[in-house]
Amino acid sequence: MAIIFALNAISTSLGTLKTIFLSKQTIKPVYVTTFLDALVFAYAFKLMSASTGFNYILAFALGRIAGVFIGDLIDKKIAIGLLEITVYKHTGEGKVLADQLRASGYSVTTEMGYGIEGKHRLILNIIVARRDFPELRELLSKSGKVNMAIKNVTKVYGKVGCRRISPSNA
Repeated sequence: MAIIFALNAISTSLGTLKTIFLSKQTIKPVYVTTFLDALVFAYAFKLMSASTGFNYILAFALGRIAGVFIGDLIDKKIAIGLLEITVYKHTGEGKVLADQLRASGYSVTTEMGYGIEGKHRLILNIIVARRDFPELRELLSKSGKVNMAIKNVTKVYGKVGCRRISPSNA
């Protein structure tokens, strides 16, 4: 039963990663994950067909749940992809925040917008690698209340993300 659980957890993790790679349009790893998933799943299915009893079915199902959990952990760890972060701030605060982000190495594009009751707002657009988002979010949280929208980006041309600024250059 433990073997069926482990094999199904591995197979489901690989399947989850395959789906993530496809959604991010990162195709090359899909071939490897699909091949490995097929091998592991076929062996697990062979063991399942030779087994009898509800315990084996339960081990198979629990392996599926564990596989999704493990796949999600791996996705968060490798953090493939790009995010577009749109931040909405009052004009004065927005200019200060945009300059702070630029000083930290982020590429920030600003534009004027209008909020509730027609009040001026500064809209900050930032595109970053998913792995850099926690660092950006921490910088944003230091500027007080932040309203933002986060979108996945599938393709970008030109300069993207942030350049690393070492403390000696700052």
